Amino acid sequence: MNTAKIPFRDVPYLPQTLDVTYRDDGSIILRNGLPLRPHPPHMLAPMVYWGAIDPDRLWLAQRDPVDPSQPGWVKITYGEALSEIRRLAQGLLNMGAGPDTPLMILSRNSVEHGLVMYAALWCGVPVVPVTPAHATLSQDFTRLTFIDELVKPKLIYVDDGDLFQRGLDGMDVGDRPVIYARNAPNCTHPVALHSLLETDPTRAVHLAYDRLNSATVAKYMMTSGSTGTPKAVINSHGMIAANAKMIRSIWDVDRLDALYGDQQQVMLNFLPWSHTYGANAILHSITDWGGALYIDWGNPTPAKLPEMLRNLKDVSPTQHTTVPAAWAAIATALEEDRTLAEVFFSKIMVMAYGGAAMGQDIYERIQAVAVDVTGQRISLAAGYGATETAPTTSNVHWPSDKMGLIGLPVPGCEMKLAPVGEKLECRVRGPHVMPGYLDAAATTAAAFDDEGYYMLGDAVRFVDPADPNKGLAFDGRIAEEFKLSSGTWVSAGTVRVKALEAIDGPVSDLVICGLNEDYIAALAFLNEGWCSKHLGHTCTLPDLAVDSTIKALISDRLSTYNQNYPAPSARIRRIALQCTPPLIETGEITEKGYLNQARVRDLRAADVDVLYDGSSSDRMIHL
Repeated sequence: MNTAKIPFRDVPYLPQTLDVTYRDDGSIILRNGLPLRPHPPHMLAPMVYWGAIDPDRLWLAQRDPVDPSQPGWVKITYGEALSEIRRLAQGLLNMGAGPDTPLMILSRNSVEHGLVMYAALWCGVPVVPVTPAHATLSQDFTRLTFIDELVKPKLIYVDDGDLFQRGLDGMDVGDRPVIYARNAPNCTHPVALHSLLETDPTRAVHLAYDRLNSATVAKYMMTSGSTGTPKAVINSHGMIAANAKMIRSIWDVDRLDALYGDQQQVMLNFLPWSHTYGANAILHSITDWGGALYIDWGNPTPAKLPEMLRNLKDVSPTQHTTVPAAWAAIATALEEDRTLAEVFFSKIMVMAYGGAAMGQDIYERIQAVAVDVTGQRISLAAGYGATETAPTTSNVHWPSDKMGLIGLPVPGCEMKLAPVGEKLECRVRGPHVMPGYLDAAATTAAAFDDEGYYMLGDAVRFVDPADPNKGLAFDGRIAEEFKLSSGTWVSAGTVRVKALEAIDGPVSDLVICGLNEDYIAALAFLNEGWCSKHLGHTCTLPDLAVDSTIKALISDRLSTYNQNYPAPSARIRRIALQCTPPLIETGEITEKGYLNQARVRDLRAADVDVLYDGSSSDRMIHL
């Protein structure tokens, strides 16, 4: 279905304005012409506000933690949450908690996780949310112990003592208190979460709140470590509070009220709170809205996809933000399940993606269902940022039908496009940018240029250099560039994005190879749902990887790509189709759903070797 001429559902965005300054040194300064709305100095203000004026307003909901298969949701309101946060804060203060006692959180997203996090923030305690896989799936706990030694948390929270026992043993908790929600861990000082709720808040809780300010450390957010060892990014209360309002400053509040009245914003989301996307762009932003967040314990992996779809069928979101891997799965489900489509599109205003590039094919399929169900298209656009920027620096704040954009800076963010070789590197400054990395003065200094702009390391380009208002597109990682044996430079990020656009459907992602080799090659991960639908029957990945129809389709589309980009710096000569998906537990794919390119190449070195040793394989495509 061609939906291009069908109007978008009215999105109450303010009109796009952009200030552009071209400098003599070749750099370009971009500023959003809209003002940044006033923001509170710390993250607890929205909770106090909504808990006071509308205590019965829903904050968080989750499935039954003991038996998630049960119908219905376990819910907590803003009023209930505020009361429990203050009680927990008193319990933490009684344990000596404060700015010098970081709290490590080992937990999936949950109501209890949210309460503990906000209680710690209330006390001025820096929170250290850690990817649960580091403590449950790791064999040697290298990442976990590295984080433990770097941040030196004095308190630890686990949602399930049994589940995280190996991790606790691996990091040697000693006599540090371990707070737990369920199943007491075997340690010297276990503390039941419910016991911290037994004391009424005293004056000390009020004083702790009064001491919070914009410079107070809220979190140490760990980077993924895809370019080395993880770094602890200092997230202040002010940068997170400001970023929530930067995102909301593009909305026309009066028109939003006129269109939707006092309808509460509702989201369903699985993105982990151990990452900035899920923790700040989702959890805290929806709290700033006074919205309701339904916690999704599903995800787009084969094992967890049924749960994700079950939850989508049970909740009608007003906004839906997730990663491209999830959108790919959702597209197939919407096409196959009319009831799901009607629930999903009944209240939704906007949709968004981040973390990786998304193919145009996925967008078109989702819009086709949206038009069939509602008669309108729904805005589906991207955001862009980093752990160091809390995270959002730019987004597409206008209805757009083109994937691959990162938009334009949000209000309050000043963006510099700085020439680096033949590319323009994206650099930013504003109230949402980190003060630095923990105990890493040299690394912090190297992350900023001489004007104080944080250097993201990503290259960007104008979609239309003659009209900057059409937005920016990702143009590869500066650090992803490598040389072929001929000395030719390759921008791996650019090759990956353009090749995925050309393939558009059967392949979900590519890993670009070729360092010190004679030509560019790639490992390709297949889009199982798309390929099965194309063939007209369900196929496993091993079968798809050798299927002649799928291989011919990919070969034809990549041949067209090579005709358009024939230079050695872009032409792809070989593709190895993968018969197993990238795995979270091995570090190939992050919890946010994007590939760690270097990790995939390391773990699949045998396939990389086949790309270059002259041998053949049924899973190989020669171009």
